[in-house]
Amino acid sequence: MRISRDKQGLFNDLKQRYQYLLDSSYPDEIVSFEEETGMWSDDFYEFFTLVTGSLSLVIDHKRIPKKQLNVLRQSFEEQYPQIKSCQQILESYPLLHSYVQYHEETRKRIIALIQ
Repeated sequence: MRISRDKQGLFNDLKQRYQYLLDSSYPDEIVSFEEETGMWSDDFYEFFTLVTGSLSLVIDHKRIPKKQLNVLRQSFEEQYPQIKSCQQILESYPLLHSYVQYHEETRKRIIALIQ
């Protein structure tokens, strides 16, 4: 994948985000959120892995497989609509909420870069 000059800043931002994600760990709040809401923690891990894995492909200048890209185009809420009923509860877990938002913003930036 070639990066045009006008998207070089976005690519550099994604490289920094990738390093942050590699250096950070999942918030412990996932377990508490799962216990409180019954929403599977696997949904979070799956979303985080989708974004981070797709980001690693972009950083390595590789193509994201079509099926993976189709899922990546969907927001966290679109992939896991049950989160809408738990949105207020999610916001009461600030680390988890910010981690989801960070991945969501990263997902959007990946899509912006490859379009």
